Amino acid sequence: MKTKSVLKVSKKENLLLDRILERSRILFFKYGYSRLSMDEIAEDLAISKATLYRYFPDKESLLRKVIERVEEQTFCHLNDVVTAETSSVKEKLSSFLTFLSRFLSEISRDFLQDLKTRLPEVWAEMESFRRKKIFPLFSEIVAEGLRRKEIRPDLDPNLFLEIFVSLAQEFMTPDWLIKNDYSPSALLSEIINIIFYGLFINDDKDKKKRGNEKKGK
Repeated sequence: MKTKSVLKVSKKENLLLDRILERSRILFFKYGYSRLSMDEIAEDLAISKATLYRYFPDKESLLRKVIERVEEQTFCHLNDVVTAETSSVKEKLSSFLTFLSRFLSEISRDFLQDLKTRLPEVWAEMESFRRKKIFPLFSEIVAEGLRRKEIRPDLDPNLFLEIFVSLAQEFMTPDWLIKNDYSPSALLSEIINIIFYGLFINDDKDKKKRGNEKKGK
């Protein structure tokens, strides 16, 4: 049985590890991988280099643990969105896309470029996570919408998500937001509004006409 002193030490160690991973995530996402050194990360955290190396022997191992943690948190959150029994399909889609947009807005292009060129294995693992974990969750929402007849049956859910992710990565950047006088939340709402509703006004006559065309009339 662990003594109180041992438990206190263990809790302190876990809290420090959590702080290292969370702060490292912010720094990696903002500045990229190659521009950061372990010394700089330790300095930012106000801990000694020896303390940081006690947890992680090198920068790549730290990055891999950060990504592993981010993937776990992302999957758990999005899975909760998908399985929520009280939410409508539209609410689930909005929550799903809102979370992805806010997450993507924290990631700089420098970070993504670093992974592609310097750590292709890590990049491939992230791409695999997106396609094997995130896409199926999104597809579950779409399938639910199809069952409820709230979503067009000809929709390609993977293409839809790819388009949304591309839009979010392109526009959810500080430079674009400042230049175009948008807040992140306002831009996100506009992107979702355009994707959900398009550019054209659809009255009952238009809907009936499209229905007849689909039936071959």
